[in-house]
Amino acid sequence: MLFQKIQQNIQLFGIPKTIFDLSYRAVNTLTYARIFQGMSLSMADLNPQFLKLPAPYSWHLLTPSEIASVFNDPVYHISPDFLATAASKNDHCLAIFHGNRLVSYGWYSTKPTRVSRDLIAVFSNNWVYMYRGFTHPDYRGQRLHAHGKALALKLYQQKGYKGLLSYAEINNYRSLRSNYRLGYQNFGKIYIVKIGKYYWIHAEKGCAQFGFAIIPSYHCQKGHLKYYTS
Repeated sequence: MLFQKIQQNIQLFGIPKTIFDLSYRAVNTLTYARIFQGMSLSMADLNPQFLKLPAPYSWHLLTPSEIASVFNDPVYHISPDFLATAASKNDHCLAIFHGNRLVSYGWYSTKPTRVSRDLIAVFSNNWVYMYRGFTHPDYRGQRLHAHGKALALKLYQQKGYKGLLSYAEINNYRSLRSNYRLGYQNFGKIYIVKIGKYYWIHAEKGCAQFGFAIIPSYHCQKGHLKYYTS
């Protein structure tokens, strides 16, 4: 299985990137060491072809009652705890359907959002943070997730936001390629290393214009997260 993945990566992304991916993974077997690529998407950069969702699919923002009903299938990897947290922050879920079947979704937040148990993403309140995207295995390869993000961007831009913010791990070449195809622009990397119980985190200068940072949860008092503005 590993050999097949290496072969695929070489074919798709070349030998240098494949070697970097293997090295990156090896380091992370020893300690937590991550590099996140911060990315922004505005209407000016959007590839407009993704605004037209192909037939026979439809989309809309899920209502609270719909969220409670559609995510009871474990294939979607959404837990009750996640739903409770998202509801407490008033996060939105934009979903794509094939008939009555949920086939792709993404979550959108205007408030600080957990990246992991220990880490939280913060960002300017002029932007919307996109996270937790998923497409059902039966529907992958049709770029439905990209269509969902394009439609969400248009929706939030009409509400007065500048656009979407996301990140991708530096060795997640498929996600990076998908984002670039959609029109995402890099604005800076965030480097994270865990040392014992604590984190060393460095954000490149470009992150500042979006107020984008990853911070340890032990720096935040419950209910007192700082909102960044640009």
